[in-house]
Amino acid sequence: MKRLVYLIIILITFSVSAQELSSEDYIQKFHKIAIDEMYSYGIPASITLAQGILESGNGNSQLSKKSKNHFGIKCHKGWE
Repeated sequence: MKRLVYLIIILITFSVSAQELSSEDYIQKFHKIAIDEMYSYGIPASITLAQGILESGNGNSQLSKKSKNHFGIKCHKGWE
């Protein structure tokens, strides 16, 4: 019985975490950050969001999930 409860919890957790974001979800989640960055750097928030959506597959790529890298920027040792 205990194993069944654990299995159900794992399956529920996996199914919730496996849901992918749509473009609309991505915009809703990150629009405030994009607007703040627009005021700091002058890049329109719409461009930042569009590039993030394109590069990260709406924030669903492994790189964006694991490393919070939504733009596919590659870094090597010694980069800051």
